[in-house]
Amino acid sequence: MKSIILLCSIFISFGALATELEMKPTKSGLYDVGGFKLYLECYENEKPQLILEQGFGRSGSDGVWLENIKRLKNDFSICLYDRAGLGKSEKGVIPFTVNDMASRLRNLLQNANIKAPYYFAGGSYASYIVAAYNNLYPQEVMGAVLIDPPPLGYFYTMGTRWPINFKTDNEKLERFYKFEQSVYDPMFERVPENVDHMKSYKILADASNYGDKPVIVVRSKQTGKRYDPPFVPDEIANTMDSLYAGAESYFKNLSTNSRIIYSESEKHHLHIADRDLVVKSIKELVGK
Repeated sequence: MKSIILLCSIFISFGALATELEMKPTKSGLYDVGGFKLYLECYENEKPQLILEQGFGRSGSDGVWLENIKRLKNDFSICLYDRAGLGKSEKGVIPFTVNDMASRLRNLLQNANIKAPYYFAGGSYASYIVAAYNNLYPQEVMGAVLIDPPPLGYFYTMGTRWPINFKTDNEKLERFYKFEQSVYDPMFERVPENVDHMKSYKILADASNYGDKPVIVVRSKQTGKRYDPPFVPDEIANTMDSLYAGAESYFKNLSTNSRIIYSESEKHHLHIADRDLVVKSIKELVGK
């Protein structure tokens, strides 16, 4: 079930210790972003600058990207980081919007002396943060690889597709409904990041696209399966299915220079499940 995968995937363990022992960052530490500090880790050289952004609730310091970094470091100078309240970073002011996340990232990069412009790559929710960064600081973005991103409006649809004052005697459906309604409450205790999803949706809906910058969207294998579990009524499930049905058109229109590539893997975290395709796609940003 994609909604649970997108929100709760932070508990997966990946065993990246061997690679971590081989890789040593050229720069790592906490940097002030405006009253609190975020953790940054870089593998620097004279190549184009690549910033690796993370999915919802995930931290860059978890070691998952290290195998990819090992294969990309001859083509890019690479940095990744932990967003507020995740990994090694301090919590900061809550709640916050996607624009706050983008501006914090910019402060972090500037204070760590990581020079713009940047290429970006990242999975899932990362696409929203990269879009916000591109909207706020377009001159600093050269292009992006978006790894199995949700279409615009994913969280908004989770909240708004349910009838007002929805009631049911089905316990599974009741729990699922309450879980999805949590998008209205940035302070919901079970979420790993206190993002105001509804405000963030309005911000992104009004954001500029990438113009003619290269944007590569790497999607997991499409199965044609229903998005929701079978106990969700059709009239509710159809809303999310319709959103995903329009996803390819949305991704194609992100840029006049956009491409969509499909993995043979059905898994969401393709930078783990299909490293070859993700690394190849990132290298194609600079024509490798």
